[in-house]
Amino acid sequence: MMTANRVRRKMPPGMVNTREFNKENFKSCGLQLIFHVMKEFKKEQNKLRTHVNEILHSIFFLGIIHKDSLTPEDIIPEKIAEITRQEFPEPFKKYKSHLPKRTPFSILLDIMQLTYGTKDKVLKELCILMEKLKFPYPLDKPANKNQRYYTLESTVICVCSNSQRTSDEYFGASLGCRTRGAKSIMIYSSCINTWHEHVSYAVMSFEHQPEGDSLQFHESLRCQAYFRDWKDNTYKERQPCMNCKRLFSLSAGTEQEHYPYGNCAETECLSKLLLNDQFMRENIKISHFTPDKIKMLKDCTRERLRKLLASIPSLSNMNNDDLPCF
Repeated sequence: MMTANRVRRKMPPGMVNTREFNKENFKSCGLQLIFHVMKEFKKEQNKLRTHVNEILHSIFFLGIIHKDSLTPEDIIPEKIAEITRQEFPEPFKKYKSHLPKRTPFSILLDIMQLTYGTKDKVLKELCILMEKLKFPYPLDKPANKNQRYYTLESTVICVCSNSQRTSDEYFGASLGCRTRGAKSIMIYSSCINTWHEHVSYAVMSFEHQPEGDSLQFHESLRCQAYFRDWKDNTYKERQPCMNCKRLFSLSAGTEQEHYPYGNCAETECLSKLLLNDQFMRENIKISHFTPDKIKMLKDCTRERLRKLLASIPSLSNMNNDDLPCF
């Protein structure tokens, strides 16, 4: 007869191995990104200091909310961690008390654009960098749906522009988080703290309501997503998914992906476009947007974020009343 005190059933060996493999992937990929941005920082200190602070904080935050609650010391060797802490103390102080505004790969993409400028050059150099970093393939293997390689790489990036101002390009990255909890935290935080309010409004309206409210951009919008073909190590054009069709009235050429609204790279780049282009802001159409409605949606999102953060024991230092952002 079974007793109430029976020992909890152990995870199958395959699941244990997958978890350990994903943990080590996160640590190694996080360290490789840190090494890369520190190297770039030595070349362009004044230009990249803010980016290095931000990417350190984002990696440390995603580490501490990982199933194994990885600390900065778990990711960076002790001697290197001490040197890094002296140069960049804030991420070490605030990774458990402040939310990141975006994912590490999104910050890396900004650095690539600052360094190389145009879309073609950024895509080419990003492929070279990813081959050099030797991240493992980030997607599920078809034979094992339980396997999720947590590499911090965004599998899709997107570039958009206003065709009337062809010199200005805006880059975005899909969320490089492999777990639903991490994705939700980053989406909720971005809706509250990062994205343009029209993009946040659209994402939240589809998240919280039976019928979402789409954005309709001016016809001069140019928006193209790219998926890295791992075998060829090249970025190839990819059509928007159904989520992006609903959110941004884009033409859809792919089946519905099993990701939450706000996960796709289109979200970030279109937000940047609206933040920087007055013409696009003035000519966007939204059916039911009002200040009261977006306030209500942000309140709902903030409450969901509080509950999600409260469920993570390693974030006991975070003040959920304020939800401070780094």
